[in-house]
This record gives sequence, C-alpha cells and structure tokens, in this order.
Amino acid sequence: MRKQQALIVLLAMVPAIAAAQFPPNAGPVDPNTRFDVVSIKAYDEALAGQILMRTTPAGFESAVPVAVLVRMALQKPDYQIAGAPRWVESERYAIKAKPPAGASPATTPVLIANLLKDRFQFQTHLETREQPIFYLVKARADGRLGPDLKPTSAECQALIAERQEMFKKGVVPTLPASLPGPNDPLPCGFVRSPPGVFAGSGRNIAPEFVRAMSDLTGRPVIDKTGLTGLYDFALKFAYEGRMPLGPLGSLGPLSPGATAVGDPDAPSLAIALQEQLGLKLESARGPVEIAVIDRIEKPVID
Repeated sequence: MRKQQALIVLLAMVPAIAAAQFPPNAGPVDPNTRFDVVSIKAYDEALAGQILMRTTPAGFESAVPVAVLVRMALQKPDYQIAGAPRWVESERYAIKAKPPAGASPATTPVLIANLLKDRFQFQTHLETREQPIFYLVKARADGRLGPDLKPTSAECQALIAERQEMFKKGVVPTLPASLPGPNDPLPCGFVRSPPGVFAGSGRNIAPEFVRAMSDLTGRPVIDKTGLTGLYDFALKFAYEGRMPLGPLGSLGPLSPGATAVGDPDAPSLAIALQEQLGLKLESARGPVEIAVIDRIEKPVID
C-alpha cells in the first residue's frame, strides 16, 4: 500500500507504551469477538491535518485513514500487505465503537478486523512469497554489544512486570501525567522515535526492536542475536524518510510539508547499528507471509 503521510496517534489507555507491554500471555482471543455497538459517520474536516485514534476500556474512537485500520487488523506492515485499493490511503471516517465488557487490549486487532468485515466487506487470504529479508545479528566476533545497548535495570524490569500484572487484572496502571521531552531521560517502559532516533527503555529485541528495524528498512527482519530479556537502547541515525511506529506498523514518510527533525551529520542506519548497538543487518532471502486483500468497500454511513 502507498505510505500514509502524517501521524498524530492518541493511545489514551497506555500513553507512549508500545503494544508489546500488554500481557503477552493474555490467552487466546475468540476470532468472532466484535464491538457491541459501532457508529460510522462522515469524517469531520475540522480534524484535517491530523490522524487521531483513541482507545480506552470504555470505547474506541478513530478518524484515521482506512489503511491504518487495515494494518492494525492484519497486524502487518505495508510490505506484507498486497491488493489494497488506493482509496484506503486517504478515506477517513469518524468511527466510534463500544467493546464488549471485559475486553482486553489483546482483542483490539480482532475487534477492528471484524468491524472491517461487517461494515467494509473486508476479505483477505494469506500467501507465502519469496522476498528479500534481513537477519539482525551481533556485529562483533566476541559478541560484545555497543555502548548504547544495555540490559534493563532490575528496578525497571520489576516495574514492567507489575504493570503487566495490573493489565491482566483489567487495571490501567498509573503513568506519568506528561510525556518526556525530546532530551529528557526515558521513563521505564517508554519508547521515543522521532525522525532519526529510536530509543527505548525496558524493551525486547524480538519482536519489538526487530519490528522497528523492519519499519525502517521496509523488509522483514529476523532476530538472530540470541539476546533475550529486556534492554535499554538509544539509536541515532540519518533520517531517510521512514519511521518506526510500533503497533501501527510503518506508515511511511512524513508529509511533503513536514520538517524532519534530526542530525544531518548522523551516520547511516547500518553504521549506527554497528557503532552504537554492536548489531548489524545481513541481507538474505526467505519466505514472507503476505496478506492479500480480496475485497474492501466504502461503508454505508450511519
């Protein structure tokens, strides 16, 4: 799909904490789980220039292009989606929906997928295609990591475990009232990803870091580092038009009028990975699962 251009996302339930901090073993999700109530209205032009999404235990609101909903439903980035009509990149609707009682964050992709099936006539199938990929490996023969990739402190790991237990009980943990500034230290469990920067505290290499590398390179990245557990990292590189955007996948370059804030003298992503984190990407080819869109139609407005 053509890349979406601008992004302002409000994840009200867990500000600035990526989806992977939801409990990984929340249990299987019934594929037939649906929103109890769904309203789809015409997009409010007063929101032009913004892409808004809000999800809370009480409800889901969206004014994003349909393409973003497709990515969330499929849980795949652009390079693993084929067959989408061009209108999904620009068409937006004001969507409000009420999830079933007790629905966990893990149900969100299923809820969105069924919303698309019911209201957008969404149909897909999966194929496996041979495509270029990258392996993420340690760059140094002795296995030593770079200066900006370190195991997360025991205190931060304990805090993340506490948050996950709260999520399992349906309780939203207390988070900082304001997000950290661009030069502030990252609070435990947060990520920062302006153009030319990808930093995280208490994150997994797989799947979180490799997913960001896939977004930045436009190829599937497979973890071969052998690194387990949680890590803190800070990667600074030359911005080349792509950004890691976590649970939404890669939405592509900034809008033509937007200014990319970054260090013009920063090294390329490949060099930054080696010098700062002690990692590198090795080119390869391999089977890649592709979601092929067979049908999607514009919805009937309520």
